[in-house]
Amino acid sequence: MRSNTVMTSLLLASLLGGCSAFNNTTTIARLQGQNEDLTDLPLPQVMHADVREEYRQLLQIIEDRELQEQIERRIASVYMMEADYNQLVGVLPGDDGYFPEAIEAYHQILTKYPDNADNAEALYQLAKAYDLDGRDTEALEILNRFIVDHPHSGRLAEVYFRKGDIHFRHEQYEDAESAYRSVVALGAEPSFLNNSWYLLGWAQYKLSDYDNSLLSLSQVLDRLVPANGRVEELDNVNRSLVDDTLRIMSIGLAHAGGAAKISSMFDARPQSAKYTWILYSSLGQHFLEKERFEDSAESFRAFVAQNPDSERAPEMHAEMIRAYVDGEFSQQVLAEKESYVRSYGIRSEFWQQQDAEARGRVMPNLKIYIDELARHYHATGQRLKRELAEATELAASPDVMASEMQVSFLKAAAFYGEFEDTFPSDPRVPEMVFMSAEASFDGEDYPNAIKGYERTAYEFRDPEHGADAGYAAIIGYQKELEQLLASAGDGSERVNQWRALGVDSQLRFVQEYREDERSGAVLAKAAEEMFELGRYQQALEIATSVVSRDGEIDPALNRTAYGVIAHCQYELGNFPAAEQGYRDQLAYIPAGSDDAKQVTERMAVSIYKQGELALAAEDLDGAVTQFLRIKRAAPRSDVRVIAQFDAATHLMTLEYWERALNEMNELLQLFPNHRLSRQLPAKIAYAYEQDEQWMNAARAYEAIYNDSGAPADERRDALFLSAEMYEKAGEDMQALAYFKKWAFDYEQPFDTRMEARYHIAYLYKRHDDLNRHLYWLRRVIDGHDKAPSDWQSDRSAWLAAWANNEYGDYWRIEFNRVRLRAPLNVSIPRKNEKLKNALDRYQMAAGYQIADQTTRATFNIADLYGQFASELMNAPRPPGLSPLEAAQYEIVLEEQAIPFEDLAIEVHQANIERSWSGVFNQWVEKSFASMAELNPARYGKQEVQVAYGDGIR
Repeated sequence: MRSNTVMTSLLLASLLGGCSAFNNTTTIARLQGQNEDLTDLPLPQVMHADVREEYRQLLQIIEDRELQEQIERRIASVYMMEADYNQLVGVLPGDDGYFPEAIEAYHQILTKYPDNADNAEALYQLAKAYDLDGRDTEALEILNRFIVDHPHSGRLAEVYFRKGDIHFRHEQYEDAESAYRSVVALGAEPSFLNNSWYLLGWAQYKLSDYDNSLLSLSQVLDRLVPANGRVEELDNVNRSLVDDTLRIMSIGLAHAGGAAKISSMFDARPQSAKYTWILYSSLGQHFLEKERFEDSAESFRAFVAQNPDSERAPEMHAEMIRAYVDGEFSQQVLAEKESYVRSYGIRSEFWQQQDAEARGRVMPNLKIYIDELARHYHATGQRLKRELAEATELAASPDVMASEMQVSFLKAAAFYGEFEDTFPSDPRVPEMVFMSAEASFDGEDYPNAIKGYERTAYEFRDPEHGADAGYAAIIGYQKELEQLLASAGDGSERVNQWRALGVDSQLRFVQEYREDERSGAVLAKAAEEMFELGRYQQALEIATSVVSRDGEIDPALNRTAYGVIAHCQYELGNFPAAEQGYRDQLAYIPAGSDDAKQVTERMAVSIYKQGELALAAEDLDGAVTQFLRIKRAAPRSDVRVIAQFDAATHLMTLEYWERALNEMNELLQLFPNHRLSRQLPAKIAYAYEQDEQWMNAARAYEAIYNDSGAPADERRDALFLSAEMYEKAGEDMQALAYFKKWAFDYEQPFDTRMEARYHIAYLYKRHDDLNRHLYWLRRVIDGHDKAPSDWQSDRSAWLAAWANNEYGDYWRIEFNRVRLRAPLNVSIPRKNEKLKNALDRYQMAAGYQIADQTTRATFNIADLYGQFASELMNAPRPPGLSPLEAAQYEIVLEEQAIPFEDLAIEVHQANIERSWSGVFNQWVEKSFASMAELNPARYGKQEVQVAYGDGIR
């Protein structure tokens, strides 16, 4: 019996050991996870039915309950393995599926041994059998039972995983999410954990919980993506899982907000840095597959914007461009290609900071993009140039279009230049240099154009474009010079520098391409530029060599050369030679053309300069001769007007009034609208005045006044002068009319207003219109007295004093008209009134302290006193007086007259004393004469005349 037991034990050990091989056989799920080919699985060495039979035989001979239980569990395992194998190799299932025997066996074990600790494994296998046989509901019940009965089992994580899988298949996403959360919470082997995070993220995505879904899925990337972010280094299984994770994350991100969501969720997670770029890229590719091109581009753009220094930025930028290309967004393609070049090209910070490997990765794109951008902008500029030239209907204004055209050309030139800088060894560099020059020229960047043209002509010696490029460089110098002249003006240092460089380029062209048909014209232009540089002698030599060349010479060259010769002679001060040079040049210019007019003008200037030389030599007659010669040489030139004007001016200086008037009247007739003609009427009027042709002068000034186009102040002054001339011509009424018009129409200048009033008062007196004479005298007096102090002048004071004297004279006449008659007490008061009025005016006149008017007033005051004393003494006596009464009457009259006589003497004496301080005029002299009568003892002596001639022998 003992031996049988031992034999049984050995056999059991053998069988149990042999079954361990089946127990470790790779499961379908695991094989599928590893992508192994099921047809390569080894067939079992022992048939499952045979193994089960051997186990059943053991059950009949073994009495140990524990061993019996183990054998029964083995039998159930063999059923499980057999069904697993049959399902794997494709054996047709029975009516109840592949696993009915295994399911029955495990149910019997669980029923027979309800409290055994190994039931956890039995439950797990039972659930698995149900699951593999497609009986999800029964499998789920067993899994839930497992979770309740065996909460500490090592299989718990896998149980939750299978539970989650069943819920997921049945779209019970909340239950699936809970199950997968349990798996990740328990922790599990990496394969389970990675898949659990992945499926948890899927379940959350299905529940539209995008944020948590993205966080869960990111756990897969955290665990699997290498630190360097290179997912291509992963094995096939993990790479597949990462790719699937990225795919579902892209879908979730598309729902959750796109690229912006990546930034908000992952920027703060340091562990995400290694794969953030992959998220942006995957999202961009997702949108691209959905033909959401703008969203795709924005995804790539978001990464570039937030990570401009990343080595992945150029790659993502290129993906953005491809998205726009696929979407046919041409404008965005252009802008982003330009941005790519700007961000990663040779002039970018990226280029300076990255190593040669990183720069090498962007160079293929740079070569394509730079070339495309250069040609695009060049073509755009040329199109706009054609549209402007054709004057077609434009969407924008010509100015805007011209600005856009220039910008396009300059961008093209810059990109051509960048191509050379980036790829200096590329065989297309000479082409790029020439194209850059062409674009720069059209964009008016002449310095850059010149540089490119000269390299093409003299460095590359391009057989196709060399001569044209050299000539274009010369034109470029001319264009740049025109711009400099417009901004800086002629004579600036920079202008002279460019002229010198331009001449060097012209001479270089003639030397390098002397057989070119344009070399002669270039040589002539060099002479012109030498002239502009002030190298007159050199320019003269070059120009002379042009006109002296043998053979057939282009008339245009001779024309230019003679012009240079004339210019140089002019600048060298040889004005007769300059005049001849311009005459020679005119032989090559069509008569009546604009060019002929310009050269004629210059010739006239040369003649004018000869007149200026005569002036410098103080030869006024010679200067006039030269100036008037221009009338014949260049009768319609602007200089002719100036010269004839100056000739007339100098004739006036020489006081050749008649000749001057002839020239000025001719000018005014022939060139009434010339700017100098505005000055002629005044000069003509002045010449008439100086020639004492008063009536002509009056009418000339009158014409100026009547010219409504003349400046207001000139018309005002001409009115006054015309009045003066009419007065001198004896036309008092016309003069009076104009003086009065001036006085009424103008208040300023103050002095002229005073003069006008003076003339009016004077003319009214001359025509015995005393009332108007007195009126205007008062206007003269009030004009001065009431004027502001800063207006008053010595002249206005003189006029006021004169007017008061005139007014005093009027009252003196009135005084003289009143005769003393008996009775005196009636006539004296009347005469005394006139005397007082006259004295008041004379005293006011003296008050201005104007010497000649003061002496006049003083004399008249004294004379009035003397006259009144005399008239008192000679007053008629009343008739019938007795001798005594007559004597007494004489005494009374004498007493009345003597004080007036004394006053007369006193006032005359005061007037005479002014001579002591140097004031001596007719009024002082009259005071002397009066005093000789009033005080003959002192002033009536005869001077003793002595002839000294006879006394000297």
